[in-house]
Amino acid sequence: MYYIEMRPSEIREAVKRNVPVIIPAGAVEYHGPHLPVGTDFLIADIVVRKIEERCECVVFPPLPFSSTMFWAAGPEEGEFDFDPDALFVYAREIFRGIVKVGFRRIYVLQHHQGNEGLPALVLKRAAVEVIREVGKAWGEGWGRTPYGELPNPGIFDMIRIAHIDSFSEYASDCSERIPIGHGGRGETQLIMSEYPDRVKLDELKSLEGNMPEWLKDAYLANRDDGRWWIEFCVNGWVRELRDI
Repeated sequence: MYYIEMRPSEIREAVKRNVPVIIPAGAVEYHGPHLPVGTDFLIADIVVRKIEERCECVVFPPLPFSSTMFWAAGPEEGEFDFDPDALFVYAREIFRGIVKVGFRRIYVLQHHQGNEGLPALVLKRAAVEVIREVGKAWGEGWGRTPYGELPNPGIFDMIRIAHIDSFSEYASDCSERIPIGHGGRGETQLIMSEYPDRVKLDELKSLEGNMPEWLKDAYLANRDDGRWWIEFCVNGWVRELRDI
């Protein structure tokens, strides 16, 4: 279900049944001449769309912009360095609104700079502020209330900022992890999985003799591998969202 397409009665029913909310988030950033500038967001969106097809959830409008610090390129190549303070205020207001509507399980699937990158930290800060507001509204000493009698017993996990494979089950600590990188093989094949026509490997020739290290393995991208890793990530998220 997509929130902006839902009628009020459907929203109330989803709240009543504690249906989880999920928000795709990324960045608009140069990923080489062969990939879209929205690669980070597109990867998050691919996973979210597939989750929605297989698992009951409410998909909210995305957060496509975040800080890039112009790490990879400048605005002349399409990159946005979005002010972290602006993202914080915007995300905080979205979280506040979702909580006021009544949802209690909120997830952001954020794909840019990993779990400890600047965007994740900004979104976590916004989540912390809203969680603190909710708890304080219960009055002093609410921790003495029997767990099951709290309006939201899972308050500290009410808003979770996660990565595409945060809930995936690797066979062991030594198992191969999903290749990500920046514009290289990992992200190139993830985009290939759903948008093969938007990947132009021939464009990499324009960088011959001056190619950044992070792009040198882009030629190794394989669409089937990209599809496999997308499915791997989706499976993990579906297990998480179905666990009520």
